Amino acid sequence: MVVLFVLPEFPKYSETFVIDQIIGLLDRGFDVRILAVSRGSSPTPGDLVEQRGLMERATFIFNESGAAVPGWQRLLDRVKQVAPALGQARVRRALSARRYGHVARSLTLAGAVRRITHPIKADAIIAHFGPTGVLAVHLRSLGLIEGPVYTVFHGYDLSQHSVLARHANDYPRLFADGEHMLPISTRWQHKLESLGCDPGKIRVHRMGVDLDSFPFRQRQGDRLSPERTLRVVSVARLVEKKGVRYLCEAVAHAVSQGVPIDLEIIGDGPLQDELKALVAERGMAAHIHLRGRREKAYIQSALRSADVFALPSVTAADGDQEGIPVSLMEAMAAGVPCLSTLHSGIPELIENGRSGWLVPERDAAALAQTLTAIQRGEYNLDAVARQARDTVESRFNQHRLHDQLAAQLA
Repeated sequence: MVVLFVLPEFPKYSETFVIDQIIGLLDRGFDVRILAVSRGSSPTPGDLVEQRGLMERATFIFNESGAAVPGWQRLLDRVKQVAPALGQARVRRALSARRYGHVARSLTLAGAVRRITHPIKADAIIAHFGPTGVLAVHLRSLGLIEGPVYTVFHGYDLSQHSVLARHANDYPRLFADGEHMLPISTRWQHKLESLGCDPGKIRVHRMGVDLDSFPFRQRQGDRLSPERTLRVVSVARLVEKKGVRYLCEAVAHAVSQGVPIDLEIIGDGPLQDELKALVAERGMAAHIHLRGRREKAYIQSALRSADVFALPSVTAADGDQEGIPVSLMEAMAAGVPCLSTLHSGIPELIENGRSGWLVPERDAAALAQTLTAIQRGEYNLDAVARQARDTVESRFNQHRLHDQLAAQLA
């Protein structure tokens, strides 16, 4: 079977679930092709993209990098690439915003008509993210690709205000023309239904983790005590929806009450300077450490020494929400109990007080209270960690999820 992945960018290493899914289907005997709007970061020697020859399987609509550039510059570059083909009737048709909405205005369809000279035939088409599903059904209507479309919805594509407004007319067409909708959580299943999608087309398909990459470590002889410092780790891009500011405030409050806590934050992003200023203002440099972006080996080492993994996600001002963060699954698989929030699909992963802890969004006091209780030994961390691992093994096992997807496509 030929499976075509339609993606906004490839490879995108912050979306490892896409790369993992591609490799999972290759390992199950599928002939995987990739159609991406733009190029991502160049593969590094020896990484999975290079090892598995994934770039040789990819076609790119535009010869542009997926790196952040001003929108006007990207549009200008696309105009230069599309302009020589304006003599073709199909290219001019692909520029019709009345027919194709935002996908036409972004010049993506016109670029695809120019780039794809022969239809790409597939037994199944997997489009990650709602707007990419819209692109896929339009590409199919233009005769550029063939096959049933499976659209995977993750989070921002069903929550961010600007995305929902931009695709207010596109999503109904996707729901009508696309064959299958694969939200990654029950939360997003209900959102699709509320937007008018036929429930018969919806099937929850979760993202998961490779359990072999995150072996469970039973902690022995390292019990918490009122005297020992609680080691907390957070791995997150420093953007509003990750809620890292509230975690810093919680640690500052707990430390001010005499609770020994050490917080290590791994990741970078637009809020990095703001968080540095907050740490300095609260005099927390000895307790809160902003490490910036680090390699996978460093993160795995940090997890091995952590007592708690914290990711207090929030709904951003623009409406952006999480799906179910893979970083939480990875920590739970490794045996690190997780503290998070009652946000989006996270309660589908963590059962409060049993496989981790959940507090309301933006509630630094509740975060501080929970961290204090953990540090004081009010929870059996071994039992919480074991239950967390069992949850990931039974419901978020990447190997099993790839088997399920392969069975559905077949």
